[in-house]
Amino acid sequence: MVFVGVDVSARWLDVAYGSEVRRFANPGGIPDLVAWLPVGSVVGVEATGSYHKPVAYALRQAGHSVYVVNPLAVKSYARSLLRRAKTDRADARLIARYVSERYHELPPYEPIPEALMLLSLLVRLADGIRSDRGGVLNRLHAWQYVAPGLAGLLGFVGSELEALRREVEARARSVVESDPLLTRWYVALQSLPGIGPTLALRVLAYSGDMRRFRSARAYAAFTGLTPRVYQSGTLPEVGRISRFGPPALRAAFWWAALQASRFDPERRAWVEALVARGKPKKVAITALANHLARAAWAVCVGVDGVGLGLPCKGQEDGCISLS
Repeated sequence: MVFVGVDVSARWLDVAYGSEVRRFANPGGIPDLVAWLPVGSVVGVEATGSYHKPVAYALRQAGHSVYVVNPLAVKSYARSLLRRAKTDRADARLIARYVSERYHELPPYEPIPEALMLLSLLVRLADGIRSDRGGVLNRLHAWQYVAPGLAGLLGFVGSELEALRREVEARARSVVESDPLLTRWYVALQSLPGIGPTLALRVLAYSGDMRRFRSARAYAAFTGLTPRVYQSGTLPEVGRISRFGPPALRAAFWWAALQASRFDPERRAWVEALVARGKPKKVAITALANHLARAAWAVCVGVDGVGLGLPCKGQEDGCISLS
């Protein structure tokens, strides 16, 4: 088997194949990279924001076995080897070695459906416009006191950016409406307490293909809402959520839980019961967000006999009981 490591940056792809390391432009050099590697290679691609996605997609379409590796895992692996060098070329070789030893434990990369990919891009673009709009308006607002002529520009820029965001979100909804599977998931998510059209759109965009998760528990772990306990020696045991996964997805479920705790009587009583047992209000709402994440997986994938308030055999089976 041929093992290849790809260190990814915004501009470059450093690729280790055997004893050789080559640099390709990202993404312009991807066709040359695909042509250089022998068919059937096992390729480890470092996850770097969105910059790794085009090369991972192209390599998978070319017939290679692709594994998208977590940079934190590779960093810990480098520490275990007592590596001192930190360069792009050294990282590419390290990724190749890591994949050669761990590929049987790693989930293979499979491109998400085209509709989900387009939805993800559009929702992320809309969220970026919302974030940038706030920054732009804050800067203009600060300067209008020394430059009064900016007052008119403030309103114009704000309305134009808001109109652009709404247009992008409208296109995202049209993508959902044109795909039968996404439409079913979109409607199912809105059956959960606290989740409306806007949050349902973000859950779909940041989750990817729900079917790749084995259980509701696995999906909740992906959101970063599952507990992560830390205890060492005489240090007291401390429990916090892991915060792995997309922050925007975690935020969507947290806001859904907050709304459910305010306006849904059953969920409000559940949160109040946790608070009465000594849990801080924020911890109780986070626990409810965890349950909503599990419920989202259940209603989308369609696990038989699963739902909020239904009898539950076990969490590994994707049960969502709030009792």
